[in-house]
Amino acid sequence: MNQFARTEQLLSVKNMEKIKNAKVAVFGLGAVGSFATEALARTGIGNLRLIDFDKVDASNINRQLFALHSTIGREKADIALERIKDINPQCHVDVHKSFINANTLGDFLSRDIDVVVDAIDGLNSKINLIVGARQQHLPVVSSMGAGGRTDISMIRTGDISETCVCPLARVVRQRLHRRGLYKGVRAVYSIEKPLNKQSFRSEDAQEALPDHGRSRPPIGTVAWVPGVFGLFMASEVINIIIQPPSSLHP
Repeated sequence: MNQFARTEQLLSVKNMEKIKNAKVAVFGLGAVGSFATEALARTGIGNLRLIDFDKVDASNINRQLFALHSTIGREKADIALERIKDINPQCHVDVHKSFINANTLGDFLSRDIDVVVDAIDGLNSKINLIVGARQQHLPVVSSMGAGGRTDISMIRTGDISETCVCPLARVVRQRLHRRGLYKGVRAVYSIEKPLNKQSFRSEDAQEALPDHGRSRPPIGTVAWVPGVFGLFMASEVINIIIQPPSSLHP
């Protein structure tokens, strides 16, 4: 039996062929990125490039698909590879365990990529990725802030220029404007005002790894919001792949 028969029934044989031949690069395999990656694999994407330097820790279990007690200490990219191959053995998976910055970005972006998925937390890395991808005219789907929210009904998609309320989206827009980029990036964001109802304990702060950014206080999270962010991102990716070029957003 064709494992993608139900999807093919809905999207058509022609579109499934496009999906099978597509190449998607996912940057970041945490809460949002893990759900986006899994949805893309289950939809039949034929080529996935996965980039993440991080390992699973106990604090990831409340929201990250690849995080289990049995995977604590393992690299997220390795877990993602195993899971994708178990979902679709025919999928070609290209794994890179690297931190994204201006120096490494060129190793992972290439003209044969159909869509870039930005599920990166770090602001500088996110901006470098978006700008670098758009300079190569690669479509980008970017996740804004999912932390501090609980209401999935307030999640939206749209061009980065249309984003509102989300503090991260505001800063991203400002940074992109400095680089001459004002639109042309699909964003998933929430119009729910973020908040932390409880203060965090110092031992729960994320420790910075050498050359991998600064230590920052954790933001409260629940399982369902970043999960839905990731599923929205996968939907945006598939729409870009199967829609004719004339109908795509700028």
